[in-house]
Amino acid sequence: MMNKMTVVLAAAVLMLTSSMFATAKAAVQVHQVTVFRVIDGDTVHVKDSKDQVIKIRMQGIDSPESHLITDHGMVGQMPWGQDASDSLQKMLKKGDKVELEDFGKDKYGRTLGHVILNGKNANIEQVRKGQAISYIICEVGGCTDEHLEELHAEEVIAACHSAKQAGLGVFNPANPLTEMPFEFRLKHQNRTADKFVGNIATKEYVQPKNYKSIPVCDRIFFLSENDAKKSGYTLAK
Repeated sequence: MMNKMTVVLAAAVLMLTSSMFATAKAAVQVHQVTVFRVIDGDTVHVKDSKDQVIKIRMQGIDSPESHLITDHGMVGQMPWGQDASDSLQKMLKKGDKVELEDFGKDKYGRTLGHVILNGKNANIEQVRKGQAISYIICEVGGCTDEHLEELHAEEVIAACHSAKQAGLGVFNPANPLTEMPFEFRLKHQNRTADKFVGNIATKEYVQPKNYKSIPVCDRIFFLSENDAKKSGYTLAK
């Protein structure tokens, strides 16, 4: 049987542990960095205060591929891929001081982040110009409203709808991008869709193979069906 002191210590440890996990989960790190090089429409390299290069995959957006490496060589979605790259290069110039909202690393070792220049979110601007589509992915466990707010999901999706309505970039009716970037990657890397896809407007989700039934700008991706359910989505009928 535990004595009173043991109970008190156990409670203190539990409170401390809970606090540590809560802080780690909620915190989005913010860094002051310098633009080093734009790679494509949604990838930029920056340097930190120690002059170390950080490879950033811009969070929540997906630009047309300009140089996708595959088993059969390098491929791209031209001219859209080049247009997207040119757009970001005009926005983020070498030496620009920017703010990086750091969401951690992806499986390729890139930092997932939002890049802010003089108060303007470059991720959202790329979507607003039609040089990227919204690409909100919920990590393991799904997305809470707070997490979606941190991801700027509402603004990104609104920017996508705005570009689509105005016929900008990939939505240009005279020369539209008919294969979304993630579809292009799946095809050229011989993969099949494996993420469950929700409709952020209706709070319904579909099986991975049925992703086309969800409008491009309303898609939110989940790593598992359970994650979709945890996020308050129901299976579409």
